[in-house]
Amino acid sequence: MAELTPRAQDYLRTIYQLSSKGSKVRLVTLSEALGVRMPTALQMVRSLAGQGLVKYEKHGEIELTEEGKRIAEEIQTKHNLLFEFLTKYLGVDPRVAEKDACGMEHHMSEETYDRLLKFIEFMEGCPHGLPRWLEGFHFYLRWGRRPVLRADEEAVILPMRRLSDLEPGEAGKVVAVRAGPDERLRLAERGIVIGSTVLMEEKTGKRVSVRLIEGRIDLSIEEASLVSVI
Repeated sequence: MAELTPRAQDYLRTIYQLSSKGSKVRLVTLSEALGVRMPTALQMVRSLAGQGLVKYEKHGEIELTEEGKRIAEEIQTKHNLLFEFLTKYLGVDPRVAEKDACGMEHHMSEETYDRLLKFIEFMEGCPHGLPRWLEGFHFYLRWGRRPVLRADEEAVILPMRRLSDLEPGEAGKVVAVRAGPDERLRLAERGIVIGSTVLMEEKTGKRVSVRLIEGRIDLSIEEASLVSVI
């Protein structure tokens, strides 16, 4: 089988994403998801079918073969890893990170992928939460300067709090969103991104209302607990 182009990989991942949601994938839904004309999508689908990666009959459903699904899952895994690294550790806006991950996932070597995976596993396994040097980096992202050092050489860093812990009238700046890619994108679409300033306006037992530049939004306590602020 010939090496897949980045565009062919995008098709496989999109078919995988659509089918994972329980939807029947047809040519019209695939072309809409990818933002291409149906004749363009049809040409690529026929090419993938010829390589044994999808099953497709005229006017019928598009399905991944076992090999197509295996490749699509590998691509999706790389995408999720890159998205997490860019948003959680580098503080990139999730909407920007989504586009960047789409481009980077096609050109990352296995060695780089393995090192990045090990890095995230190491960070996630830290028993005390985020390492202090990473807190220092988030401090730098917010203030544009390094944390002040005391005589004992320990950085003075503003403590992070969960958004759900803010009281009405308190404000904070978002420095982390501890959620999966889909949840992070949903929050980003509502204005909750790294660097945004939030003001707690109202708080009840199960929901909170916060003020952003874009306006006021309501979140569940569970959603607000995923967001870290300083």
